[in-house]
Amino acid sequence: MAAAPRLLLIASEFPPGPGGIGTHAYQLSIHLQRHDWRLEVMASQAYVTADERNCFNRRLPFALTSLSALSTGQRLLQMGRKIEVFKPDVLVASGGRPLWVTAFFSKLFHIPWLAVGHGTEFLSSSSLFRFLTQQAIGYADQVVAVSQYTAGLIGAKRPAEIHIIPNGADGERFRPDWPVQKLRHKLGLVGKQVLLTVGNVSERKGQDVIIQALPRVLAYCPDVIYLIAGLPTRQQTLARLAQVLGVNEQVCFAGVVSPEMLPVYYNLCDLFVLVSRKTRAGDVEGYGIVVVEAALCGKTAVVSDHGGLPEAVHYGETGLIVPTESSEKTAEAIISLLTDQAQRQALARRALAHAAEATWTNRITAYDAVLRGMIA
Repeated sequence: MAAAPRLLLIASEFPPGPGGIGTHAYQLSIHLQRHDWRLEVMASQAYVTADERNCFNRRLPFALTSLSALSTGQRLLQMGRKIEVFKPDVLVASGGRPLWVTAFFSKLFHIPWLAVGHGTEFLSSSSLFRFLTQQAIGYADQVVAVSQYTAGLIGAKRPAEIHIIPNGADGERFRPDWPVQKLRHKLGLVGKQVLLTVGNVSERKGQDVIIQALPRVLAYCPDVIYLIAGLPTRQQTLARLAQVLGVNEQVCFAGVVSPEMLPVYYNLCDLFVLVSRKTRAGDVEGYGIVVVEAALCGKTAVVSDHGGLPEAVHYGETGLIVPTESSEKTAEAIISLLTDQAQRQALARRALAHAAEATWTNRITAYDAVLRGMIA
């Protein structure tokens, strides 16, 4: 029997901390290993304590080298040593800077490499960042984009074929059968209709648009609570906005939610909302894994027409799409679904059916085919 091919994944982030690129890298690693790849990972693990990181890493079924505490020079030395010892057949880079260093090590060690494009790395406000990313993408043996939108951003920088493999979600963990009563009581949400956003409390995620829409929503749905789960980067700013608008009692900041509890939060909500925007720094929503996670928990969504988000929703079939930055249209969409339970449930059922075909179990087959073709 032939030996399992060796793959080294270099990612800009990795769990247990939050982040869509980290979630993608983790799922890619877990499922490629199940497809008989001998795999190791090198990645940064931010926003968690050393104990949390070590506890998580001990449970992984593959070796992970955490780069969080290392300087740039130390990271490069670690990567070089890892490649010399592990001798991978193929390299995979995910995220911004990993594209640069993987392009370098690919040439140095004559190893083919796959670049995974998410979106933001191609729109940075830094001209140097954009130049280095453009150069790296040009050297990649194969490129995967997580959405049609991201493929469009890469296009001018990559004249050769781009494989579009949309983000998936964990169909084993995200299910519509998690008990929610304990969490509902803990958060004081008994008898409330709950809107939920999952993601860094940031300019890009657009939680402020939902808060601005709340006064209008509350006029029709007085029992609504907006639950915000994620790294509290701009929490104070948004709390002040809620105070000014008189909706501070209807906004609940949950902070970072553990991976174990996240499916419960999705199950708890009545409607998932994510109205991302492009930021001044060029940060964009390349796809929106959280929309698929919510759908797997049986929830329909209201999303903005920004970036790759519309590709995570079939308009009028699995969810609704609203203009970016429009609190008025966002409020109208939320009201239409919260006041029409039959419509909301119909969209949720179809969202679940579509998401069941978009789990990582399905998506990984495409990655496996591309990677094996590279080493054939």
